[in-house]
Amino acid sequence: MLLKLCMRWPAILGGIALLSFGGGKAAPSSARLALRTGEKAPVTIPFEYFRKHILVTMQINDSGPHVCMVDNGFNADVITESAARAMALPVHAMGGKTPNAEGFGESSGPETFVVEKIVTLGIKDLPILTGQAYVLDMAGFEDGMGVRFDCVLGLPLFAHYVVEIDFTKRQLILYDPRSFEYSGRGHRVPLRVAVPPTIEAGVLTPDGRTVKATVGLDLGSDAIFDFQPSFQSVHHVLPAGQAEVPIDEIGLGGIFHMSIVRLPSVEIAGYKLDKPLVAFMHTAPGPSLSANDGYVGNALLRRFTVIFDYSRQRVIFEPNSSFGDRFKGNMTGIKVDPESDPTRGFEVVYVEERSPEAKAGLQEGDRIVEIGGVPCSTLVFESFREMLTAEGTPFILKVQRGSEKIEMNFLTPRLP
Repeated sequence: MLLKLCMRWPAILGGIALLSFGGGKAAPSSARLALRTGEKAPVTIPFEYFRKHILVTMQINDSGPHVCMVDNGFNADVITESAARAMALPVHAMGGKTPNAEGFGESSGPETFVVEKIVTLGIKDLPILTGQAYVLDMAGFEDGMGVRFDCVLGLPLFAHYVVEIDFTKRQLILYDPRSFEYSGRGHRVPLRVAVPPTIEAGVLTPDGRTVKATVGLDLGSDAIFDFQPSFQSVHHVLPAGQAEVPIDEIGLGGIFHMSIVRLPSVEIAGYKLDKPLVAFMHTAPGPSLSANDGYVGNALLRRFTVIFDYSRQRVIFEPNSSFGDRFKGNMTGIKVDPESDPTRGFEVVYVEERSPEAKAGLQEGDRIVEIGGVPCSTLVFESFREMLTAEGTPFILKVQRGSEKIEMNFLTPRLP
């Protein structure tokens, strides 16, 4: 997820203190560091990879445990409005000419508030960061993602630690930059430190050209590759008539429109990934979020162990066992409430107006009670969502609309 609070970085970084690693777990034998006198062992933090988002359990001051999302697309640490209210944190409006947070979407982001007291984020008795934190109403975004959390760990975490994200073991490892030494076989890539940080990637177009792209590595995104409208208008990556799936996504600023296509390949950090699904945005975000050609999210990053080393302006990619997995995505224009009760059916919260499902008559508020002959009462959200990734597949939906039961048919597109 991309968010920009209207402030200067030095104001954030100057308010964050690097705290002792004392009490951290001893590094394993394969540790990527050589400790010197006075330097501390790394800290290992387990995470849950939930709906393509990285969630860790943290203390906020003396309160907790709290669920926090790791997102280097935020240029500050953020506490949700609901959590701040529950903790009775004193806050004041940020003020200034542009007090609203900026993010993807077609409306303005939520108003920004500042916590009046210093905030400490940590695990158990081990503080990780202390400094200024901000408060945002994230309820709409949480609803769209189907993920509940109390805070966001943003830029400060990456500014002060070398952060290793092991998607296979589901753990973050925080290293003291002074002692970190990499000795693995992964590819080291120059990193431009920004929000989010960027690297250079390559795109193989359908007509055989290789186009360079500057892409942000966005840990708050569940995407594979998302490209800005300007990337298509400048490089003409997609030919006329390219098969696509229209979708709408939700950002901090609301809904934004995209199209999903399949490209021959992309190259990232010297690794070639074949036939990825990528999204092209139809509407450009604000100027501060339009500097890059696009963004890479967790649906691609999870194929690697990724080590962010801001102190040396580099990122390291190590392929894991998921590297060769087939790229999949929602081939329908359907979005359902992830918190639906499957025994009552999955409630439709959005139908893309150009989609086959909309043409078949599906409406917001309908409850899908059966899909492809499978009763939804036997499914969980993740298995239901997996069924929607089938390409070129005829579907029969049984829908509850009030007291009426309706059957409808549609065919999902196939992306070559």
